[in-house]
Amino acid sequence: MLAVLQALDTLNESEIRALTEKLRASPELQSERAAFEVAVAAIAYTAPLVPVSPDLKHRLFQRIAEVSSTPAEEVSSEPVYDLSPNTKSPHFIRRGHDVKWKDFGVSGISIGRLFTDKKKREITCLLRLEPGSEFPRHRHAGVEEIFVLEGDLVVEGEVCYQGDYIRSVPGSTHSSITKDGCLLLIKSSFDNEMLT
Repeated sequence: MLAVLQALDTLNESEIRALTEKLRASPELQSERAAFEVAVAAIAYTAPLVPVSPDLKHRLFQRIAEVSSTPAEEVSSEPVYDLSPNTKSPHFIRRGHDVKWKDFGVSGISIGRLFTDKKKREITCLLRLEPGSEFPRHRHAGVEEIFVLEGDLVVEGEVCYQGDYIRSVPGSTHSSITKDGCLLLIKSSFDNEMLT
């Protein structure tokens, strides 16, 4: 049962430790867990297509603009989310016009960091791929979530469009390419391994 729950990314720390010990002792459990992870990863590709309202992006950015801003002096370029008693606000807001775009290091791809959680070793960011750009094959150290804001993204032969959501489980690998270019909202691990 723990192998199923790990594939769904719902285990707590003690359950993860217990499963890790069982996995070391059982090759059969290792292959069972791998099969569950493949099955969970495939679920996103079997969901029926749901049409997205053409004005979704406009409404989303309009709503973001309506939320009150965090004073500039409280915002660092690499914010860490912290709800400790000393924190002035439990909210962090990054305005769209404040996103600093940088070259990702792969031709035709740029990144706009939104939020960095150093404790969880996760990043939430925008990724812009120019037409024909390819994101290299990589292995996920943790769950990766992608929401397509604009354009098209092909992941392992599946074409995703505006409004589509892709969730990849830890240990899974993929590359992706765009035909006409895209803008993505991504939450992923710092520890992903580039394979190409």
